[in-house]
Amino acid sequence: MGNSRTRKRARRLLWACTAVLALCCCMVPLVRAARSTKELSDAIIRLHIVAASDSRADQADKLLVRDGIAELARLELSACQTRQEAEQVILSRLDEIEHKAAEILAQQGRPADVTARLAQEHFPLRQYGRLTVPAGTYTALIVTIGEGEGHNWWCVMYPPLCYSGGSLQNEQEAIDFLGARLSPQTMERVLQGEETVYRFRLLEGLKSFLSGEGEQGEGQAQGS
Repeated sequence: MGNSRTRKRARRLLWACTAVLALCCCMVPLVRAARSTKELSDAIIRLHIVAASDSRADQADKLLVRDGIAELARLELSACQTRQEAEQVILSRLDEIEHKAAEILAQQGRPADVTARLAQEHFPLRQYGRLTVPAGTYTALIVTIGEGEGHNWWCVMYPPLCYSGGSLQNEQEAIDFLGARLSPQTMERVLQGEETVYRFRLLEGLKSFLSGEGEQGEGQAQGS
């Protein structure tokens, strides 16, 4: 009888040790993914454009505003060496960004109020060609058109990295920019494709589970 109980306890201890070891093995890549996310968020600025509504015209206007801002970013931010430097340029150009967006809308015969601000905001995981940008909180230029009740468009403001006309713009330039600023380990993960997506999604799911919150904004997750 005593031997039977001893064997059961031994089996339970073995299972517990195995579970702890498996958890540790899973946590190591997650911790590394979290570090990569933090390092990347310290280097880039995201762009979030919110359409006035989900009408076809307002969604088309959103993309025109995206292209106008992307061109402005290319011209104004190309000389910036750090995220902090780019932030200062964007902050000094908020009125100009609002004016540029309003001008684009007026040219379409659909004038609307536009607000632009720089803030911290959560973004979902996105892939841009060979680059994987994990979910996380990023400094972002947030541009809201009209009432801002339409679907979003997400991309990268600095370094400029966005889809336009169905094609990805400035991919190699963004890779070169990040390669000069990120650690080799983080850069490798950003370029690893499907394996990186799996790890970053697992990390995002774990954070959501621990916080007791579901995916936010998924109903309006559109764009790149």
